[in-house]
Amino acid sequence: MNKASGPNVPLGLHPSSTSSSLSKVFAVLSVLALCMWLLVGHRAADTRLAMDTVPLQDVCPQEPAYNVTEALEGLKLQFPSVLHSAKLLSEAVQIDTTVGDNIPDTDDWAEYWDSIFSPFADWIQTSFPHMHDTASPVRRELVNKHGLLYTWPGSDPTLKPIVLMSHQDVVPVANETLDQWIHPPFSGHIDIENQTVWGRGSVDCKLWLVSTISAVETLVKSDFKPKRTIILSIGHDEESDGKHGAQHLSAELEKRFGRGGIGMIVDEGTPLLSSADPGSYGVPIAVPAVAERGAMNMKITITSRGGHSSMPPPHTSIGIMSLIIAKLEAHPFPDVLGDESSASIRQLQCVRDGPYMPYELRQALLKVEQAERALSDKGTTSCMHHMWPRMNRLHLKEARLDEARTQLMQALDYASRQLLKTTQAIDIVRGGIKVNALPESVFAYVNHRIAPYAKVSTVVQHYKDLLVPLAEQYRLALSMDDDVLVPPTNATTANVQIEKSGLLYDSHEPSPFEGSNADAWRLLSGVIRETWHTDEPRHELRSLDDDHVPKHNMGQYRDSVRVSPSIMFANTDTRWYHNLTSNIFRFGAMTLHPDLTGMSPYLHIHTVNEHASIDSIVKATQFYANMLVAANHEPIERV
Repeated sequence: MNKASGPNVPLGLHPSSTSSSLSKVFAVLSVLALCMWLLVGHRAADTRLAMDTVPLQDVCPQEPAYNVTEALEGLKLQFPSVLHSAKLLSEAVQIDTTVGDNIPDTDDWAEYWDSIFSPFADWIQTSFPHMHDTASPVRRELVNKHGLLYTWPGSDPTLKPIVLMSHQDVVPVANETLDQWIHPPFSGHIDIENQTVWGRGSVDCKLWLVSTISAVETLVKSDFKPKRTIILSIGHDEESDGKHGAQHLSAELEKRFGRGGIGMIVDEGTPLLSSADPGSYGVPIAVPAVAERGAMNMKITITSRGGHSSMPPPHTSIGIMSLIIAKLEAHPFPDVLGDESSASIRQLQCVRDGPYMPYELRQALLKVEQAERALSDKGTTSCMHHMWPRMNRLHLKEARLDEARTQLMQALDYASRQLLKTTQAIDIVRGGIKVNALPESVFAYVNHRIAPYAKVSTVVQHYKDLLVPLAEQYRLALSMDDDVLVPPTNATTANVQIEKSGLLYDSHEPSPFEGSNADAWRLLSGVIRETWHTDEPRHELRSLDDDHVPKHNMGQYRDSVRVSPSIMFANTDTRWYHNLTSNIFRFGAMTLHPDLTGMSPYLHIHTVNEHASIDSIVKATQFYANMLVAANHEPIERV
């Protein structure tokens, strides 16, 4: 045997083997290059193919419109007139039910709470006489004194109840903005020219409060007989976290029906978008939310020595707060989309054919779709299959999807990105008492909405990562709740205390909107598509003497609105109801027509010139009535 070819000589060093080894390496590299070329070629071809041939229904599946006429079995519903509906919303707005933050409990401030909500409860009782009649099958109860709980027992106790939610309270109106309102905030002005009711709460949330109660009133008046129990759960402090209202209402429902004892909940939420609304890209669409972002507040308090302002330190407590705020705003949370964002991606896919969708955004969506298909493809589609271990191939596909989602976020405008990510907003800063006195303390509140892929702990860690180095640089003592992050020393210039404030909650698992457990979603979607049609004219109020009853135009129009799941950008009282059901949907039943005022109604919630179209109150009442009728016949939760 030739010693040079013995077992102690590394492969490839023998002269006779060099050529053969190089040939093998060249062959492998050639195959790899060919595979990469094919992969790139296939991706480019996939893009062109997807642009031309991928059907919209594959990425935006739609339920058939639910046949409510058939479900009514000959019963004719007696809806209120357009004028009566407009007057109901107007009167509700005229009763000021403002609630601020951190109001003491009902028992501690009984007179305060009574002065706000007792007149409103009395108005409801007077304005909806059929459901409040002594012979009515609907039972009204007061929970924690001002939470309203209406129960209409169904004939079949094996069916889990359906719950419609709303809230009585509205956010305050700042005095300095009063002259900016086209009509006074509590006037409830009925504007015939613009087909609008103006005022605080006209959308959030008295539009849906009035329409849910109107729907039940309509069904009672029409002698409807529910098989499934119907519940209205109406809180009175949703705008300040629902501790006094929704918390007690949900606990009462859990006591009566048990955990998981409710079949389905529909609350206020993301709206219908007309072709003129931001986010529709020119395609009318309904976007009920199947989840909402988590939330938390951070309170930052800084204390430092006082004294005469003629002898200032390098940084006053207000200056230090400014440094902290600047640090936070210079480092926002990343623009990220995770697996939990599928509902938001679906929403964009459902309007990808919109005439106003930017080309870059449409291309980014197509790349996400391709990456999703590639990840779900179990077959062998390339020569790479034989050369790469399965885990490596899976990793590459996941990386491709992550990259596509990143590109999608980058293609969105700033406002749209804020609705999908974890956000921070510095909303309150207060400090100082006199221009020639050093401020001894200052505090700020920062509000966070937490994306489904993140948690409260993510936000806490973000603060630590940013503020510990800053505290060390400026010789600040820093604490977060009971955790001392930077201890005080003799050189400490100020104390910074960070506290988690108010409710803290992570986003919950989305309600099912596809698959075998999505019966409730399919029913909701079908009822929405039965109620709103793009070829249906708006319901109009022609004069304040016009008392015509709107036609219930089911089946007369063919172009049903598209429906897509979404993720709620804010939070609702449903945060308290997750023990009761996995089917929670947040939907803002409004008009499908462009707003005649030229101002998008949902962009004026919580600010000046809040207003709702008259068509909205008519259609919302029809929707909730349709929903209750449909729930009488269909499964909404698999047991």
